[in-house]
Amino acid sequence: MQQGGHVRIGTGGVSVFTIVSVDEDAHSALIESTADAPGKYPFPAKRDTLVPTV
Repeated sequence: MQQGGHVRIGTGGVSVFTIVSVDEDAHSALIESTADAPGKYPFPAKRDTLVPTV
């Protein structure tokens, strides 16, 4: 997973997120929704729960 890539949370995830940054040491990534919405903000997620979109 790299910065700028698109992921979903879990295999059944519906929403798509953009990877803002990756923290290799903490095994996490900062992700942000690709949808335009008021109050949209980046938040941390464990990398092992993220699934790349096809």
